[in-house]
Amino acid sequence: TVEGVFSAGDLHDKEWCQAVTAAGSGCMAAISAERYLGAKGLLVEKQSQSKAQSEQLAAEQLAASVKTKLHTAAGGAAAAADVVEEDSLSFDASRVRHKGQFALRKLYHESDRVLMVMYSGPNCGPCKRLKPMLDGVLDEYGADVHFVEIDIEADQEIAKAAGVVGTPCVQVFKDKQRIEVLNGVKMKKAYREVIDGAMGVLPAKEEVNA
Repeated sequence: TVEGVFSAGDLHDKEWCQAVTAAGSGCMAAISAERYLGAKGLLVEKQSQSKAQSEQLAAEQLAASVKTKLHTAAGGAAAAADVVEEDSLSFDASRVRHKGQFALRKLYHESDRVLMVMYSGPNCGPCKRLKPMLDGVLDEYGADVHFVEIDIEADQEIAKAAGVVGTPCVQVFKDKQRIEVLNGVKMKKAYREVIDGAMGVLPAKEEVNA
């Protein structure tokens, strides 16, 4: 009797409650709610927004994939695929892209740039899609950002200390402060916004030990 409210289960069936008819009445309530939202124009708006975001993300991933293939074919890709894990002898702070725990510790304590750390795994499919996307973002910022890739299997202690429970996971730091954590694959805009924010004046957030 109340507009926009639809009952199911106990509220709808006093005799059987959550037994045989609960599932059926739940479907009825869901369908009624969907029809109501559609009639009010709310369902169409939500679907359109979600579809637009999905299409934009898919387009960015496709563009990043094509870019990576073109670079590889030309033999001139300046991507992190060419970066090997560094030590005290091979580390070079002037580079943008780095790999391994030595580089992370060094840059965390000494870098004055925005520090982006990507935690990945050797069998992580989404990581392979995210990497070329981040390469494109890094190219836009040049020497304003340091990037470090951490293999959570090779550097398990680092991943555990950082609180990483799944891959891909991107953490962004500035002046030893963790600014943001982005789990999964996001649109390029999300990574740009975090980097731009970290380059500005930010309130103090959580400080972590690398």
